[in-house]
Amino acid sequence: MVDVGAQATAEIMKHVPCPHCGAQARMESDVVLRWVCAVCGGPRVPVEDAAAHSEREREQLLRAGHAKKMAFAHRAFGIGLSLTGTMLAALGAALATVAGAVALFMVLAAVVALVFGITYVRSAKRRDTEAKEAVFEAWETVAEGLLRARAGTDQGEVTGEQIARAMHTSVEDVERMMSFLAVDNRARIVVKDAELVYTSGDMTSQPPAAEEVSGTRIEGDPQEEAMERAILESEEADADAAHPPGTDARRR
Repeated sequence: MVDVGAQATAEIMKHVPCPHCGAQARMESDVVLRWVCAVCGGPRVPVEDAAAHSEREREQLLRAGHAKKMAFAHRAFGIGLSLTGTMLAALGAALATVAGAVALFMVLAAVVALVFGITYVRSAKRRDTEAKEAVFEAWETVAEGLLRARAGTDQGEVTGEQIARAMHTSVEDVERMMSFLAVDNRARIVVKDAELVYTSGDMTSQPPAAEEVSGTRIEGDPQEEAMERAILESEEADADAAHPPGTDARRR
């Protein structure tokens, strides 16, 4: 994932206006949102190439930021209710021998507060998950934008290491993004010289001689495909000879 200790990464976007508040400020690392604006706390993707950013990315980042705020509110409310329920339960236990009815009421109120507190804490965890997913989608969109920007140029094919440097993340993170983009036909994964290279899914160039992986489809060597067709035709000819016209091959 993101190297949270990279000070250089935190500084690279300080001259680029934040898509949320418009401020030109450094970034700060965040466990859920990866990188956020130091002024407004909105999530950002540390890529300097303006061509890689889009309105789609901004909408995904806004969704992630909203989910993170909701997670904070739900967690704070849940913790507050849990503490209130704990105090009510303790007070009810203390009054049990003095005022039984009051103690019972406090214990019941404590149970209700604890149930709602746990519910809100769990809701906060779900909101955090939603925020992480939205941020990852935004990073996917920027990665796709980088491929689109290089499509049709002599840099149309890029390696995972090149994308990782441009996005200030790890190669493993790039490979994960590209696998999802390939499934959606938004990127093409090509094996060239025993190395994975990536191109935009919009490219309409001739199929490469190397093996190409798009989702789960693999195009291999044309000679191997011709051999497979010859074997298949031979098997069909043997089947026709064993079962002449007028007979049903499925019946034995």
